[in-house]
Amino acid sequence: MENNFSKFFKGLTSFTIIILVIGTLLFLTVFREQFMIVFPFVLIFYYASTLILHKYMLRITRNDVSKFSFKFMMLSFLKMFIYIVFGVLYIVFDEENAVNFLIVYLLLYVSYAVYEVKSVMKLINDSKV
Repeated sequence: MENNFSKFFKGLTSFTIIILVIGTLLFLTVFREQFMIVFPFVLIFYYASTLILHKYMLRITRNDVSKFSFKFMMLSFLKMFIYIVFGVLYIVFDEENAVNFLIVYLLLYVSYAVYEVKSVMKLINDSKV
């Protein structure tokens, strides 16, 4: 389990750094007018929540693999609900940048969701072997 988490941690950290560099470059050049000071904080939010959820999923697979699908779906639903609440609260407090925020927020959501699903699928495939 620790080896799986260590791999995921390193991979997610690299993935987040790449997104940070690309996002920073885009905000400093092409999307200079749409720059959002909240971008690094949203990135940290996604990074931390993905890391915490993955750690918990590794515990689930260690304890009871038969309930993994149900618990994974419930955790994903809970995480999505938290993301929605966070997004709505930000929009309520900063209506002026709502469209830019939503575009960045949804791009990050999809990016991290794809990364997480790929990692979970690899974890499941590795545990079957």
